[in-house]
Amino acid sequence: MRMLLAAAVATALAAGCTATPAAPTHQPSPAAPTHQPSPAQPDSTPSAAARLTKVQACRLLLADVTHHHGRSAVPGLRRIADHVTDPRMAGDTRTAVRDLDHTGGAAVAFALLRDDCAHAGVRIPPP
Repeated sequence: MRMLLAAAVATALAAGCTATPAAPTHQPSPAAPTHQPSPAQPDSTPSAAARLTKVQACRLLLADVTHHHGRSAVPGLRRIADHVTDPRMAGDTRTAVRDLDHTGGAAVAFALLRDDCAHAGVRIPPP
């Protein structure tokens, strides 16, 4: 009985290994989008209207720093990093987010952001 069962299993495995893989039962059409965001989560790629200039980003940072009593919160920094058009400011903001997540402080990154904003004409007070 054991030999018969072992032979059946070996035959089934051998047939499964040599058979061609079955095609997926449902394939999306090329015209259909592959990613459909849910209404609760808007698409993560910002539209042209959601882009922030350097001055707008600095004003948003100033409002966030003022609201949080001298410190900026990570969600506000992420919004700036995701939407600002200036690559240097986006990088400085991402560095600040990373530093806040890892160490709880981002003195150097905030100094760079304050400098970026000073060049844009918006003064961000030191903490």
